[in-house]
Amino acid sequence: MNFEEGLEVADEAVFARFGRRLNDLEIAILKGSWSGQTYERIAEINQYSVGYLKRHVGPELWKILTEALGEEVSKLNFRSALQRRRRNITTHQQLILTEHSLEKQQNSPKLETSTSAKTVPPALTSTPRYDWGEVVAVPNFSGRTTEMVTLTQWVVAQRCRLVAVLGMGGIGKTALSVKLANQILISSKLRGQKEFDSLIWRSLRNASTLETLLADLVTFVSNQQETKAEIGRLIHYLRSCRCLLILDNMETIMEAGCAGQFRPGYKDYGEFLRAVGEAAHQSCIIITSREKPGEISALEGVEFGVRSLTVKGSPEAAQAILQLQGLQGSKLQRQALCDRYGNIPLALKIVANSIQDLFNGDIREFLEHDTVIFNGVRRLLNQQFQRLSTLEQSIMYWLAINREWTTVDQLCEDIIPAVSKTKILEALESLIWRSLIDNQFNSYTQQPIIMEYVTHQLTERIITELTTLEFSLFSSHALLKTTAKNSIRDIQAQLILQPIADQLRRTYPTNFALEQQLQRIHEALQNSECRFSGYFGNNLNNLCCQLLEA
Repeated sequence: MNFEEGLEVADEAVFARFGRRLNDLEIAILKGSWSGQTYERIAEINQYSVGYLKRHVGPELWKILTEALGEEVSKLNFRSALQRRRRNITTHQQLILTEHSLEKQQNSPKLETSTSAKTVPPALTSTPRYDWGEVVAVPNFSGRTTEMVTLTQWVVAQRCRLVAVLGMGGIGKTALSVKLANQILISSKLRGQKEFDSLIWRSLRNASTLETLLADLVTFVSNQQETKAEIGRLIHYLRSCRCLLILDNMETIMEAGCAGQFRPGYKDYGEFLRAVGEAAHQSCIIITSREKPGEISALEGVEFGVRSLTVKGSPEAAQAILQLQGLQGSKLQRQALCDRYGNIPLALKIVANSIQDLFNGDIREFLEHDTVIFNGVRRLLNQQFQRLSTLEQSIMYWLAINREWTTVDQLCEDIIPAVSKTKILEALESLIWRSLIDNQFNSYTQQPIIMEYVTHQLTERIITELTTLEFSLFSSHALLKTTAKNSIRDIQAQLILQPIADQLRRTYPTNFALEQQLQRIHEALQNSECRFSGYFGNNLNNLCCQLLEA
């Protein structure tokens, strides 16, 4: 196979997978790599910077080809991958010709014109039909072996009707769902058995109404014979054929501050989930969401065909990302970086780019700066934190303050004004549904990256309150807990009080200006309803002590 033939295979594979053609620079990299040229030589010939090709265009090209060809592709092995693809295409074309010949022999004129043949649902035809919608590319998928085995067991072996893949933003739910669907299809082809008659992947990121979604789904599964936007009609086709339906980003249509509930205008999605979870049919609906819909919680455990899987950080995926990004560091340094970000793939991708840009790819230097929250990571967590209710945010602040496993009874003692234990338990359940806290043995805590983020949010809010004299968290949350262990108190002083004190000194750079502001804060305390309750007084005393030590 010469380069032109290889390029044709690559271009067609990319077009079939992503709906676009290779651009001139990608073709130039392929051509140079085909001839054994280095990135330096390719950059020189095409007048691009070496770093741009090595760190951006090149790796992205191999990612795209990996996804398009269905196997790991690199600069070293892409020729072999393209050759295998070409052989598979030839074999597949021969198989299609054979199947077509058999179908022509089996379909007599009588059957073609009979009434029964016309009324057979198109989804029952022998050739599987796929509609991937706006599915994202998932190159270099690593790890998740346990999750893949579990989900495959539920979807294929147990033939579950409804499966929820849950987890915080950036954890890899979408990638997992796409990889699962691809693996099921590939396994079916290898076995020579059709697992599903049709596959549909849809994103709810743009908050489609249920009516719009149903019209789309019914049209596809009926092969354009019907367009009724009704749950009952969709279930009819889910019974008639075996369909794999994946709905991504369901949290988009869920109510902020009310975990498990759908937004106004989208309440019928709850009815949809109940219907497909309860009705007898042979299909499988997979949803991905940052938040667990209440309908899923109500059905699983009662109905055998409804399951949910909470996705956590993946150590294998995390290490693969560092390797792919070309970061430099020892095994211990890599592990420390992955642990700091909870093995969350998207967070590590964001931070890996920052390490390349700011520290020339040196993990050790980055760790020495002790910086955790970058803008990209902050935006990722902001999306989830801002959706929490006031009580849920308060609990998140307290877990960040306590910095260790915390019981419900401890939270009852901490929270001011007092809240019933029932309300606290409901809020904790909501936070678990949102994958923002961990629990074990009736105690709760946060992942390191989330704790760091919430601590930062707390200190920023406190600084604003101390500047504007409009107090809320400064009186409702203890910045230094008198009942905490000495080691915890030291951490609270270092990570909460000290940043607040430092910012106050920057805002009021002279001793006179700082003393004036502290006097205004003290006067506000004297006039406050929180004078004899809450944490205002202790917080002010501890802050003054911290300022004196600075």
